Amino acid sequence: LTMTEGTIEEWKFKEGDTVKAGDVLFSVATDKLTNDVECDTDGTLLKILLPEGETAECKSVIAWIGQPGEAVPGAEAAAPAAAAAPAAPAAAAPAAAPAAAAPAKTAGGFVLASPYARKLAKEKGYDLAAIPASGPNGTVIARDVENYVAGPKTSPMAAKLAAELGVDVSKLDVQGRVMKADVLAAAGAAAPAAAAVNVPAAAAVESNDEAPVKVNPLRRSIAANMSNSWHTSPRVTYTRPVDVTAMKDLRAKLKDGLKEQGIKLTYNHILMKVVAKALTEFPDINASFADNMLTRHKHVNMGLAVAKGDGLIVPNVKSCDTKSLAEIAKETEALIEATRTGKLGMEDMTGGTFTISSLGPYGITSFSPIINQPELAILGVCDMVDTPVVRDGQIVIRPMMNLSLTADHRVVDGVMASKFLKRIAELLENPYMLLV
Repeated sequence: LTMTEGTIEEWKFKEGDTVKAGDVLFSVATDKLTNDVECDTDGTLLKILLPEGETAECKSVIAWIGQPGEAVPGAEAAAPAAAAAPAAPAAAAPAAAPAAAAPAKTAGGFVLASPYARKLAKEKGYDLAAIPASGPNGTVIARDVENYVAGPKTSPMAAKLAAELGVDVSKLDVQGRVMKADVLAAAGAAAPAAAAVNVPAAAAVESNDEAPVKVNPLRRSIAANMSNSWHTSPRVTYTRPVDVTAMKDLRAKLKDGLKEQGIKLTYNHILMKVVAKALTEFPDINASFADNMLTRHKHVNMGLAVAKGDGLIVPNVKSCDTKSLAEIAKETEALIEATRTGKLGMEDMTGGTFTISSLGPYGITSFSPIINQPELAILGVCDMVDTPVVRDGQIVIRPMMNLSLTADHRVVDGVMASKFLKRIAELLENPYMLLV
């Protein structure tokens, strides 16, 4: 529903293998999860167009299945296959003109390109028509943009030095590829072969830096979504301390009974129940905003940020406001397990109306979570810290926890956000109010 491209992680069969409908043909990594894709027909895997590790946009042709000896459509895109069949010169002819498989590309005209490739090209100021395409059917993909260098070819180190020293490599009179020495010379520094001034430092930078690597689809998705949220929502974060003595007592009294039912009760489950209750009283927060239209959601689909590898995924418990604490705990733990084992379905990650992000286990006492679009707010849960507080004129030690609410100020102003946080605090400090 939301992906624009995918990466082949593994082909389960090789070219020439017989496949049957229902066989797992390949696994594809999207921006959030990895899915096994089943074959939908019987036949022979004639040609794999997209090898493992390569990325293509949705609905691209990545392989052909047919009968042994059957001609592969678009065989002109595979030069080695054409070369291996000298008896069929007519089929080999298109290999000399691979661009024929894609529309003619002219500057400013229509160019087949993935959405991410278009975004990258726009950011870098590149003309898509000038970028050689390696994707299916002559499509420009992200890798093509990243590998393309406008103007003279430049080594990575030379490009980095040029940016640091303010050298315009397009104006250098250099035959072939622009190297580090060319940039240093243009900046007034001596070339490495002529003098050692500043060169050891540059060399140290080169030797100490690892080669840049492309991040995985999950991290790319997180980067895109967070950038979108940052530029979409005028956000404000409100932080309020809460006495969680009653919440700890509630968990202590319930966890053993639920454990006998095979349910592990955590503080997050109690928070989800409490926040869902509060959201039913603040419908403008359990909503989304687009095109100057506010959509209030009938139920609370509560998302919980779950760490997976080096990123975060936010599955959500549907209709959290109508479920018991035991049901919330059971469903949440099932979603967490599915997230970490790669078995999460797309329906589990869509339709969320509010999100909770907990950094308490890591000792964080305050932070500003970023809203998960198109939601209007997100609650950051911090560490519980034993703190001296005044109760009935006496100084006592109580477990205190900060709640950090980030809200979209287009809809949720300071007064509404403050009242919402106050209500959450009341329910946490007096959980018996959940029964009312």
